[in-house]
Parts: sequence; structure tokens; C-alpha cells
Amino acid sequence: MIINITAAGALTWSLPSGKDNVEGKSFRVKDVLNALVTKYGLSMAEELLEQGKLKKGLSLLVNGRNVLSLPDNFQTSLKDGDELIIATILAGG
Repeated sequence: MIINITAAGALTWSLPSGKDNVEGKSFRVKDVLNALVTKYGLSMAEELLEQGKLKKGLSLLVNGRNVLSLPDNFQTSLKDGDELIIATILAGG
């Protein structure tokens, strides 16, 4: 299974290309976040997480849907080819 990851305005230090993927047998959303931290280390953890949770100011989309709007949130099971987008939250008018 391959999960595609895109960073939009986020993770500029730890994922400068803005794209990557993780491979494994099965993933939940939280597993992908943990896999990124394992792969990239402390810089990824500092940019992505705060006290074990997604850092404030970041949004996580699963195939275009905010993870917080999904019934299982970060426990949502993923399937091969799913896309996670990690983005900076912007506000304005």
C-alpha cells in the first residue's frame, strides 16, 4: 500500500520538496504521521506535532476532506493510493 503525502505551505524545513509517500501493509492517518516522523526525524516532529497531536495552524486533509470531519478522525483507515495533504491554515477576506 502506498499513501501519497503533499505539503502545501507546511513542512518547509523537513519536507522541502512538498511531496513524499509512505509504503506499508496498512495505515491509519495517525500511522502516516508517525511514519513521517520516523523517516525524517526531529525536524519533522517539530514542524508537524505538538504534544503528540497535529500542531496548531496545520490542517490535514484525507482525499480532500478535513480529517476532523471524518467519523474516526486520526484513526481513519486508509487505502492504497489515498492522499494526505498537510497545509497551513490561512484566514482572511
